[in-house]
Amino acid sequence: MSTGMRAVTSLLLCTLALPAGAASDPASPGSLAIGVTTVDVVDASRNRTLVTEVWYPARIPGRDARMRGGRRPLVIVVHGHCGSRTNYTYLTTHLATRGYLVAAPDLPRFCATRDGVDVADPPQDLVFLHALLHDRTGSLAAIARHVRGRTTGLIGHSLGGAAVLQAAQAESAFSAVVALAPVAGRDAGLAFTGLRPARAVLVMGGSADTTISFDVLTKPFFDALPPPAFLVRITGGTHSGFTDVDSSLMPEALAAQETIVERYATAFFDRYLRDRRPAARWLRDADHGMVEVTAKTR
Repeated sequence: MSTGMRAVTSLLLCTLALPAGAASDPASPGSLAIGVTTVDVVDASRNRTLVTEVWYPARIPGRDARMRGGRRPLVIVVHGHCGSRTNYTYLTTHLATRGYLVAAPDLPRFCATRDGVDVADPPQDLVFLHALLHDRTGSLAAIARHVRGRTTGLIGHSLGGAAVLQAAQAESAFSAVVALAPVAGRDAGLAFTGLRPARAVLVMGGSADTTISFDVLTKPFFDALPPPAFLVRITGGTHSGFTDVDSSLMPEALAAQETIVERYATAFFDRYLRDRRPAARWLRDADHGMVEVTAKTR
């Protein structure tokens, strides 16, 4: 067996090394049909338009399908540098099948040019989007009436990871944050010290990430975080492996990394947005060979 095939096999096997009761594995798709729609979110005060994709539980699957009744916890997903709102459909659709309402905006000027890259506006964009998705009289009222509670989850990848971390510091409603290989180090972790209410943070990184070094950035960021905080280290995981496409990975290895993200992000939100305490068993210290979980809960 070649070295590449051994790595893929190991990564696939790690997804089988699960806690007892795997029938309730949060990586398993939910039973709800998914609808999806595209909306323009306009912040006239800052001359910002965010083209935003929204996935939600629907009566029947399809684009612009009628929403299923009830109110759902909201999760906002932020793409990385030069990315797109549709780069993480494996995760956005997964969360929607399990009862979450998920919004992913395209961030304007979030791509490096000779004038640099816009890092100041995105945190404000997320605060604005959050407010609009909770306003039952605003332009997104048809969606807002299905949003449950004020607290909101954030997911950000790479430079988008830095954006969600900054937004969570600015807005207390962002109580649960998933950072996928974020552009963040020790100082970014220390910035969460003393925030009230405390923010729960789950950070994931890959040992084969050559863009954001796990040892140089991801681990020091986690080490500086106050509890509750969780670290998922994926042996062989890559930077683009957190998205829908990574040409450096075989399809099976990419699917395995995505399954790991689905598992721990879903368990994290079940625990910290839905207050489903049994989900915490997925967030304990564990070493499943290719997936190592470190937890700080007190």
